Amino acid sequence: MEHSGILLLFLCISGLVADSYGWGAACSGGPPGPPGPPGPPGPPGPSGDGELLEYSNWRQCAYYESTGTDNGIIKTCSFKKLYSNTALYVAFGGNMRSYGCSGCCIRWFFKFNGHECSNPTAVDGIIYQYNTHYINLHRHYNVEGVCEGLSAGDIDVSYWVGACSGFGYYDAYTGWNSVSRIIIQEVAPSPY
Repeated sequence: MEHSGILLLFLCISGLVADSYGWGAACSGGPPGPPGPPGPPGPPGPSGDGELLEYSNWRQCAYYESTGTDNGIIKTCSFKKLYSNTALYVAFGGNMRSYGCSGCCIRWFFKFNGHECSNPTAVDGIIYQYNTHYINLHRHYNVEGVCEGLSAGDIDVSYWVGACSGFGYYDAYTGWNSVSRIIIQEVAPSPY
């Protein structure tokens, strides 16, 4: 038994005592020493994939104008797209109306550098009315969507009005007594 105390003292000095010995004894190494110097820098990590959350590329073109254009361009907003593998989210918010017709359909839509979106499809909205010849309702509408497959660089995003497929041209009005806006945002490609 005299030797067990020496063994415990040796184990405490060498830092080998563990709870698994079941002796119920604990070693005290004394007060902690001062912090050591910083270690060397670690190896470089893997390269990131340029997540889009690292930047926000968007633009708002807000204006206080109205037009009675029935077929043609309403407004253009220029945008610089930074990456070729991204998409553009576009939105128009403002008053639109059709007037003086029954069984008529008017279409509002976006063009990108003079062409409608084809990937995945057009970004558009319509107003159809029937039996409302002389009701002149100016209401706020949103027309929005995502267009993919556009190259990086300068893009003219234009908002247009025209005829619905299978219909003629009618009395359209865009923007009235309030602000209209076009919002453009570069967004990550869909994972779906």
